[in-house]
Amino acid sequence: MRIGIVGGTGDFGQGLAERLRRAGEEVVLGSRKPHDEFVSNEDVCRLCDVVFLSIPPQAVAEMCSDLASDLHGRIGVSIASPIVFRDGQPAAAPGELSLAEQAQLAAPSCRVIAGFHTVSARALARVEEALNEDVLLCGDDEDAKAVVSELAERIVEGRAVDAGRLEVARWIEPMTAVLLNVNRRYKASVGVRITGLS
Repeated sequence: MRIGIVGGTGDFGQGLAERLRRAGEEVVLGSRKPHDEFVSNEDVCRLCDVVFLSIPPQAVAEMCSDLASDLHGRIGVSIASPIVFRDGQPAAAPGELSLAEQAQLAAPSCRVIAGFHTVSARALARVEEALNEDVLLCGDDEDAKAVVSELAERIVEGRAVDAGRLEVARWIEPMTAVLLNVNRRYKASVGVRITGLS
């Protein structure tokens, strides 16, 4: 299985790529402007079975629409959160539909799974440090969710937690703002653990 990262130039994409490579996975990085190890975002989608959509929130619908034909049949992992900054502090401005649902509408033949919203990009990029946390996932394609769950559990020390259908992303995505504020207050890179599961 080959894994791609659309928008692989940032901390999240770079950290994710390195952790996946250390787990033995083949990773292809994409960029709007291909250079060095980065290919085009279109090529990432064509070449890979699982594609992480590391896209700015305001660009999700447009980019997924542009990439719709290239994402056909692929598993797309939506990681975007509706983060805004008010007076320099993190907040969330969610719409009626989650960004993951917008991605699914824009690329209807892509198998969209939402997840990794509670994983700090900075912590992910510190590849020598273990990620002692869980990953919350939601989606309507159970087989695709199982594939992403297996990948997630190779990245974090915790587990992949199935949070339900894709619509649940409406409530998971804004959690990023909560954690950003905690990180700001305590100068940390916190994650989430779900307790009480057998």
